Amino acid sequence: MKRFFNELSKENQELLLSIGLEINVPSGTFLFYEGDFPESVYLIRSGKVRLSKMTADGKEFSVHLKQTDELVGEVGLFNDMSISVTAEVIEDAVLVKFERVALEEIFRRNGEIAVAFMKWFARHTQSTQAKFRDLILCGKTGAFYSTLIRFSNSYGVKSDDGILINVQLTNQDIANYIGTTRESVNRMLNDLKKDKIISVDKGFITVRDIQFLKDYLHCGDCPVEICTI
Repeated sequence: MKRFFNELSKENQELLLSIGLEINVPSGTFLFYEGDFPESVYLIRSGKVRLSKMTADGKEFSVHLKQTDELVGEVGLFNDMSISVTAEVIEDAVLVKFERVALEEIFRRNGEIAVAFMKWFARHTQSTQAKFRDLILCGKTGAFYSTLIRFSNSYGVKSDDGILINVQLTNQDIANYIGTTRESVNRMLNDLKKDKIISVDKGFITVRDIQFLKDYLHCGDCPVEICTI
């Protein structure tokens, strides 16, 4: 799966980095909060950033988990709309911070970079919409299966046993991504383990039969870039 930064030519990668500020950000730092008005976009050079929303009853709902060479930000940066998510660094990160004025200027000068940002904003929006569609139309089980597929696409490493999701996930972590309880996730995980659809070792999940999950969701031929976490 191609990530935002890798879609740029080497020359334009260097040009983009030249207008940003590289910063070291420790785990636990919040880059922005839901309801803020955006001022910057961040490129992840290393580490991970989790995007989340607060539900009406005050619970945290995880939406995305961004990694190296991906962007963290929203299109609201360019149209004065408030941010719809909260961004928290959950693994010590090196980020490149881009201010809106600098980005607008480089967009005027460089079409490839402008188009890459447009494509990223479109994919990010489509991925978010698809995630909520799965939750609404397929219920908790469907949302759980969808989340496993998305993590497999974003963090999957092929192994002899299937696809290893190369990020540790607790039952509570997964519950936050599908808006349910840890106990419900525990039951669904046990069902899949019993049927040998997945295996779990020290918090790392291996999806042994991803086709089972896709068949349950009646997955179509949507691009893998949309079906990510």
